[in-house]
Amino acid sequence: MIFAGDFAQLPPVKGSRLYDSKVQTDIDRKRMTLHVQMNVLGKAMWHQVTTVVILSENMRMRSATEDDRAMARALANMRYAACTPEDLDFLRTRVVNGSPHAPKLSDARFRDVSIITAWNAEKDAFNELGCQRFARDTNQDLVSFYSSDVLAPVDSPSNKKKRRRPKKKGNQATYGIPEKIQASIWAALPCFTGHVAGRLDICKGMPVMIRSNIATELCMTKGQEAVVYDWVASQGDQKQRILDVLFVKLVNPPKTIKIDGLEDNVVPLSRQMERVECLLRNDSTVVIERHQVPVLLNFAMTDYAAQGKTRPSNVVNLTHSKTHQAYYTALSRSSSAEGTAIVSSFTPSKITSGLDVQLKREFRNLELLNEITRLRYESELPDTVIGDTRNSLIKSYLEWK
Repeated sequence: MIFAGDFAQLPPVKGSRLYDSKVQTDIDRKRMTLHVQMNVLGKAMWHQVTTVVILSENMRMRSATEDDRAMARALANMRYAACTPEDLDFLRTRVVNGSPHAPKLSDARFRDVSIITAWNAEKDAFNELGCQRFARDTNQDLVSFYSSDVLAPVDSPSNKKKRRRPKKKGNQATYGIPEKIQASIWAALPCFTGHVAGRLDICKGMPVMIRSNIATELCMTKGQEAVVYDWVASQGDQKQRILDVLFVKLVNPPKTIKIDGLEDNVVPLSRQMERVECLLRNDSTVVIERHQVPVLLNFAMTDYAAQGKTRPSNVVNLTHSKTHQAYYTALSRSSSAEGTAIVSSFTPSKITSGLDVQLKREFRNLELLNEITRLRYESELPDTVIGDTRNSLIKSYLEWK
């Protein structure tokens, strides 16, 4: 089995990092919770990986301009939070400002490019502004489509964890939602409703992102970018306009998708049901069953959603990026220096202060395993250098050296 990863990018949203020293590898410990057991087993399995090949060539930025080389050096140093003054000077040239040589968001190449940002609330705010501007630019009217919501039954999975005792029969079953609460839920940003939109304001040609793995063979996967092509709508129970089917045209899919009766790369998305915990303005929560087409506007995305993408035009907002890993994840999506625009200032200390001890140790061990793998491949490693786990193999290698 061959798998790849990059510890210079963002760590998991939930759970511990594989190199976290707080996660032990002693599987004989007693009285461990299931969560601790899973972490211990995961780290133990990771430490059994002893064949490592570090890929060092930047496959996104293969052009040879002076600025591209400067950006490639800055990104290489950023991986280790070791950017030099020269790297910082270069990055400042990519900040959007009044300088005649600075990138400008009004340029055609940046006009409708999704902004990479750290916070979901920022993403939603950018999307609200972006859809209004897009409608003005294209001389279209925005059409609002609402979700179809009902209160979740008391025995739904979302509610089971929170109930201490059975509630009275009929209490908040799948009944209609009070009008004022429904209006508040529809008006809430997606970040407060489990990233399932209560209201979608769209028009034809508008950038959207698919938010669910629907059909991998048709490239209808979570994170796939697209534009609105057409729709079929009807009226909901509360006389609101709802989407029955949203037709979107995929943007740069891995392969050309052909569906009978539709243009190439045009696919249909129908409503799905999601159990959603909504945070109301008074800080109370309500669990609902929401029926909505699984898309969000795509004038902005989070740095987590951007991972794995290659972007010829890459607009990033680093205001609330907390670590060098967040900086690197956002900026390394670029395929050229010219196509990179930073819409805010950045904090140099986040990419110059060095790695924390745990990540530094992990990188060191991976470098050693990479060297051991190279020597083994070139038949230069003696038979005495052996080990079933990384620690035993590295110890054996260092004793030989």
